[in-house]
Amino acid sequence: MRITYIILGLLVFGAVLTMLISQDPQKSASLSQMYRDAAFSGETREIVLALLAFGIGGFIVYLTMTRR
Repeated sequence: MRITYIILGLLVFGAVLTMLISQDPQKSASLSQMYRDAAFSGETREIVLALLAFGIGGFIVYLTMTRR
């Protein structure tokens, strides 16, 4: 089976699941609350973004220096 069909199937499954969840107001509200509870806020968000930026920058420097 080709990987394209697997990815397409997963996307369709995700869309159908999203439609089913969004039709039920109670599940939709609990999902929204879960997203709010799991999200980083304030200074924590800034620290996480800075660490991601340093990590990605370091990886780019590593790739640049090791390729010859």
